[in-house]
Amino acid sequence: MMLVSLLGRVLVILALALLGLGLWLWLSGADVTQPAGQLWFSLDVSSLNGTQVLIQRHLRLPWLWDGLFVPLLQRPTWEAVLWPVIGGLALGGLLLLAGRKRRRRSGFRT
Repeated sequence: MMLVSLLGRVLVILALALLGLGLWLWLSGADVTQPAGQLWFSLDVSSLNGTQVLIQRHLRLPWLWDGLFVPLLQRPTWEAVLWPVIGGLALGGLLLLAGRKRRRRSGFRT
């Protein structure tokens, strides 16, 4: 149960960090209506290429890049940030709920 709770906390923290990144991009004046891949390319092309190489070659998961990351990078930036934040918070919250310690209930209330 402790591992489930830890994973839930990590997911919630990552989702909040991604939310902070999205807010920072929006407040800095970046065009959040352009595709996320185009914005990432304009900010740091080497990290985009490095992420692709890491997922496709080193982790040997080309289906993950093609099936998840490419469609996400083709979405508008605000949407590409919003859906992982919602998913991470929901999944993290469910894992935190599943991993919490349950109290024993006594038959009498005092």
